[in-house]
Amino acid sequence: MPAWMPLSWESFQRLIVQGAALFVVATFVFDAVHFGLHLCLRSRYRWLRWLASPHQAHHDFFDGLLRFHDEAILPNLLHHVIPEYATQMLVCTLAFAVLDTMPVIIVMAIFTVLFASVIVLKGKDHSHVPFPIIPVARWTLFVGARYHVMHHVYPESHMSSFTKLFDILMGTACQIRGRRVALTGASGSFGSAMRDLLERAGAVVVTLKFGVDWTYEDYSGADSALEGADILVLAHGAKGEQAMQANCASFLALIDRFKSLTQNRQVPVEVWAVGSEIECHPAFGNPDLRSYAQSKRAYAQVGARLMLDQGFLYRHIVPSAFRSQMGPGVMSGRSAAATALWLIRRGFRYVPVTYTGIAFVNFIPFFLRGLLAGSQASRHPQFLRAFSALLLPFYSTTRRGQEPNVRSPAAAARVLKAHPPHRGLLEPNQPTVDALGDHRELIHRPPLVLDLDGRESSVLG
Repeated sequence: MPAWMPLSWESFQRLIVQGAALFVVATFVFDAVHFGLHLCLRSRYRWLRWLASPHQAHHDFFDGLLRFHDEAILPNLLHHVIPEYATQMLVCTLAFAVLDTMPVIIVMAIFTVLFASVIVLKGKDHSHVPFPIIPVARWTLFVGARYHVMHHVYPESHMSSFTKLFDILMGTACQIRGRRVALTGASGSFGSAMRDLLERAGAVVVTLKFGVDWTYEDYSGADSALEGADILVLAHGAKGEQAMQANCASFLALIDRFKSLTQNRQVPVEVWAVGSEIECHPAFGNPDLRSYAQSKRAYAQVGARLMLDQGFLYRHIVPSAFRSQMGPGVMSGRSAAATALWLIRRGFRYVPVTYTGIAFVNFIPFFLRGLLAGSQASRHPQFLRAFSALLLPFYSTTRRGQEPNVRSPAAAARVLKAHPPHRGLLEPNQPTVDALGDHRELIHRPPLVLDLDGRESSVLG
């Protein structure tokens, strides 16, 4: 068909599919080359480091504190921008052998326009923004400035350039090595395994033990660890009368404290909280499960809203039952922790660790709660509010009725007083708050921080 003739609908679909596929493949190939260069830069072999050394110009131009260095503009263009464009053109040239001509030409034109714009802007393009405080990246498959600047903060991760496909496949969507982690429930089945996995991945883990570092009445003992942490992992939990205090109120109090102590950080901190599939399925008449379900569902309401919080990045882990002192399960706590970390490293924020599939079903009400919360906070919420009635069947209910609406630590305190099954939960000596395992004493190591000159110092020193 001559190029000037109008396209049929089938030809148009073919053009779009081939063009999109080529764009994704070409950018993926560069992301793979990019990843290889960073591996070489960290190699023990001098010749590999020398081979990859030109790429360092890109990080000298836009450094880890998100500052531009104009003296590195030309090296950045020569050693990063031009090689990226050349890689994309090479892939497109090879695509002529397997794809139609038109989509290849269109994709090459797109890459050329993008390349020209970067040259005109001298590398200071839309992907390189010197944020004083980095906003939390949007929960999408596409790379924006918020996501890409994290690669300059953590050069080992966030490799993707246009789509997050490479990071999802390679597990480079979340930096672990070198980050400081404050972890509760470290003596439990899940928490102890998560601590071990994080330390093996290169994180510095500080454990927060109930009764030593914090109690239900006083969380100030955790402040030094929280202030120095990059990630807060909430892995403690309990059943019975203490469930609401352990599984909801303490989560909210620690998150609120962590957020207030780290609110001026340039790099957003993260919170990983362990939920449960019981957010979605019934308690089957078990009194202990009923109170446990009520506490987990009350917290899940908050968790859905925290997904939209721009002050920190929130991840909600929803595991199936696993073996612990709290009860039996098909998988071990280590399997649950390893699966959760595997998904987190691929950028998951809702983290379904499931062998039943219930966690996938639970995503529907969880997502809708967050969507409704976002619509209520927006300037034009009427369209989404019209669907609020659709959420009613998804709100968690028990035989006692709808779950309490918990929005803050203060609201959690009111819930504890208002619900008779949870009276008397302010007793601080609840040894099973770390109820997923034994209660051995743990070594507390001071978290490491980097001062403005890049030197390590201790926040406890």
